[in-house]
Amino acid sequence: MGQILSSIFSDDHKIPDNNNHGYYHEYEEKAEAYYIFSNIIQPPASQSTRSTRRNGITRGNYNRHQRILVVGDGDFSFSASLAMALGSASNMVATSLDSLDFLKNNYKRSMSNINELKARGCKVLHCVDATQMANHPQLYHIKFDRIIFNFPLAGFFPKEISRQLQIQLNQRLLKGFMENARMMMEEGGEIHITHKSYGFYKQWNLEQLGQSQGLWLREEVDFELSDYPGYHTKYGFGGDRDFDCSNSKTYKFSQLHAF
Repeated sequence: MGQILSSIFSDDHKIPDNNNHGYYHEYEEKAEAYYIFSNIIQPPASQSTRSTRRNGITRGNYNRHQRILVVGDGDFSFSASLAMALGSASNMVATSLDSLDFLKNNYKRSMSNINELKARGCKVLHCVDATQMANHPQLYHIKFDRIIFNFPLAGFFPKEISRQLQIQLNQRLLKGFMENARMMMEEGGEIHITHKSYGFYKQWNLEQLGQSQGLWLREEVDFELSDYPGYHTKYGFGGDRDFDCSNSKTYKFSQLHAF
């Protein structure tokens, strides 16, 4: 168990080879395996706010005056898309679990996305653990209006690890994130988690996880990748391929005491 947990947050991430039968490597068209860590989460637009989009981003969700934290952005393409839509990223912080060197070696667009963010005033941080981020020396003193984590997943697991244990490990990741994010929220702020809404993923029970951390699920909306021009949903762990994110939703949480 300790080895599994330590591998979840290490920088030595690799997608198993198709011939490596010791690990799951299943495809999205099969609604059965869902073990890719693409450490992110995305906020889509509800039908009622679609007319307010600017370049595909809903201003009803985000605006340049909000302090926005993006957690676990694989190649920083989501953060770059959001920054370009808002025009300025001076109130944004974008983070990755991976180191800068790892990103350079594994994601071909990562440096151009990072440069775009920095040019727009975004603070970019690496090696940020979503389950420990409230204690990060450059984050602990900041309160955010929006905290975004797109498609979190704890990682690839050996086949001998049961489905139920994999669910529990992913729930542990999300509970740790929610606990930290709640401490970092501004009064009236929101936590946005974009997540697949079927099969294995649905069994994580996001709403119950939120309640256990003092969070209320105020809304869930369909996620449309086309709302975020330039965003690429990476497999994670060094995989530069995009995965199918259809049938996903963005779950928006607020603190319970705010209502």
